[in-house]
Amino acid sequence: MSRMKTFFKYFLMVVAFFIFSNIMIHALLKVSYTDIKDYEIDVKDLFVEVKEAKASNRNGNINGIVKNNNDIAIENKYLKISMLSNHGKVLGEKYVKIDKIEPKQMREFEVKFDYDNVKSFKIELSDTAPYDPSIPEMIEMLKNNTNGITTDIINFKWYNIRNS
Repeated sequence: MSRMKTFFKYFLMVVAFFIFSNIMIHALLKVSYTDIKDYEIDVKDLFVEVKEAKASNRNGNINGIVKNNNDIAIENKYLKISMLSNHGKVLGEKYVKIDKIEPKQMREFEVKFDYDNVKSFKIELSDTAPYDPSIPEMIEMLKNNTNGITTDIINFKWYNIRNS
């Protein structure tokens, strides 16, 4: 019977430690993120509202809504979100695709980023997104731009994959 009591005490200590550590992790993560209050929305055709924007030293996220206040549907557009440093330098950009928004329709958006020390951001409307090549296109670009070295490596890898 004493072994059961000892086992139960250890079990309770493990459960208590698990609960305590989860509470502390949650509290520390919540404290490490700060609100981004300095941002600019430069969009004429849509109503864009930022609900929440938070960043830590390493990453962050932006949540908001997009509403079409026009009388015509808007389609094939992108929200371009430029992440800025303290001095206004662009650290990186994220794009949110807007497939089609009917008049008076509203959609939520969320952008997660992993840029260091983002202090502000700017939202603009764009007709195009940056070119994002597929994997076969990237392999072809590597073959064409590296004087045959990468071609030999890729061909050797494909040869070994096919013959194994």
